[in-house]
Amino acid sequence: MRVSQAVSRRRAITIFGAAAGGALLPGAAGARAAPLREWYGAALGAQARIVLAHPDEAAARRLFESCAGEIERLEAEFSLHRPDSALSRLNRDGALEAPGLDMVRVLGAARRFSTLTGGAFDVTVQPLWLLYADHFFRHPGDAAGPPEEDVAAARALADYRALEVSPGRAALTRKGMAVTLNGIAQGYVTDRVADLLRDGGIDNVLVDLGEARAVGRHPEGRPWAIGLADPRDPARYGPVVELANRALATSGGYGTRFSADGRHHHLFAPASGRSANHHLSVSVVADDATTADALSTALFVAPPSVAERIARDMPRIAVYLTAADGKLRRLNA
Repeated sequence: MRVSQAVSRRRAITIFGAAAGGALLPGAAGARAAPLREWYGAALGAQARIVLAHPDEAAARRLFESCAGEIERLEAEFSLHRPDSALSRLNRDGALEAPGLDMVRVLGAARRFSTLTGGAFDVTVQPLWLLYADHFFRHPGDAAGPPEEDVAAARALADYRALEVSPGRAALTRKGMAVTLNGIAQGYVTDRVADLLRDGGIDNVLVDLGEARAVGRHPEGRPWAIGLADPRDPARYGPVVELANRALATSGGYGTRFSADGRHHHLFAPASGRSANHHLSVSVVADDATTADALSTALFVAPPSVAERIARDMPRIAVYLTAADGKLRRLNA
């Protein structure tokens, strides 16, 4: 049976003080007022929003159209929903000859983060996703989850070391392997759109494509203020994080639940093949959204002691961990 991977991405952040038309660009005396312009859309299944300061509405609209075009181009690489995407072809055929530069970059980055985190981050967990989605489609009230023998069989296919990546070829070396880029592609697309705007001369912008990246500061001269969702009630927000030339990503099991109690969700520990439940959510602030995205996934999956070690070894990141009991801890923050 074919199972559609329609990930339900709940909002992980709230942007404060970004009402359209309510800000001025700081600068030299007499600098012209530039209202905030906003674009709303979707990117890889997530709600998307771009907020930038620009005095010309038509020019801002053209920038947004360029951003939407870049998102569309990258979805053709990374989408699991499109049967003709490069990722779908890799999973179907087991190999991609002459993959695009973006695919090589993302798969290469995924391998690096897997090595860095001791395998806590692993894009080859897609067989586990398919197993759980199929199991709970057939047995929606089963609190136990898939049988251990089925989990073991899917877990045997999840091994980042069996993913080969080079400029000329990407290949899955075990029959039945499959890749999901949901833990890194969102951040990569965010970075590409932010870079496009920065290279176009936009110095005050927040790109939120499921993960967030700030180029410069809020037009009022302060950092962008981001409220993190409360994982126990994602409609509410908890800590406020300030971003300026930094990126933020959040991972939480509440994003896609397979079971009603939330114990079975989409963030799998590759070593066990079961959903990780050490934390309710993990947010990471880093220099770029690709790093923040991958590390928020890895630190959510890793046991607390391992997550703390990884965070200590990376002083350029700040980490917000909400434990299973609801207590919030900050590392490097």
